[in-house]
Amino acid sequence: MRNLLSATSVACLLLAPMSLSAMAAEAWRTDGLSTPESVVYDEANQRLIVSNIIGEATEADGKGSLSTIALDGTMIDANWVEGLDAPKGSAIAGGKLYVADISNIRVVDLASGAVETIAVDGATFLNDVTAGDDGAVYVTDTFANRIYRVADGAAALFLEDAALGSPNGILFDQGALVVAGFGQLAEKQEDMVPGGLVSVDIASKAITPMAEKVGFLDGIVRVGEALVVSDFFGGKIISIAADGTQTTLAELGMGTADIGTDGTAIYVPLMMQNQVVKLEIE
Repeated sequence: MRNLLSATSVACLLLAPMSLSAMAAEAWRTDGLSTPESVVYDEANQRLIVSNIIGEATEADGKGSLSTIALDGTMIDANWVEGLDAPKGSAIAGGKLYVADISNIRVVDLASGAVETIAVDGATFLNDVTAGDDGAVYVTDTFANRIYRVADGAAALFLEDAALGSPNGILFDQGALVVAGFGQLAEKQEDMVPGGLVSVDIASKAITPMAEKVGFLDGIVRVGEALVVSDFFGGKIISIAADGTQTTLAELGMGTADIGTDGTAIYVPLMMQNQVVKLEIE
């Protein structure tokens, strides 16, 4: 993320905790990845799809790839799709995988792995993707404070607003978009401001705060009645109940990126460790 989100900021946080909380149990851990940023559950094919940045998070270098992993943690194909740039978040809609890739949306056929590209004019750091019930997908552009809407093979600006809080993770949930903000980076750790959650009404585009200063948020999923987010720098997996109560489920170390879920378990990409972890909530 942005040259792995500023060497100075990263250096300030290298002592992030590495132990696993009692709230979640580690079922397995898979190696063989390269800067994995995102995991998505492919229900139709009963597998996980992982995006690998491999090079720099901001460079169109053709090094990025997608890997497929079985639900028991076995690697299926480490190089299922190659030739991407710096692929990050993804979502499945209509038999296609939509992948955020700097200033492009890669549309991957789940059956063949064939890739089409939708260019997003003006985009600088496309980061996460969610599928709405209106047939569109929505994509965050973190450092531009934007959300794009992709429909009928084209992308258009949906919303630009500083109140999005450097939007990273995004989830279509209960008829709205829930956005996980990354917060504000700074040269000094004490000047950095953690991000929170906001809800965006799709019809009116009104932004409603949900939770403030939760962490430097990356991925977001729903598991049961709770929203679950990942804190990239803090290395935490955090559950947020409907009443706003926050519970740390696990602490996995810095680089805890864009999580996925099958509805019960949580799949966590660990960018610095080149692994994906399956967590089962106790």
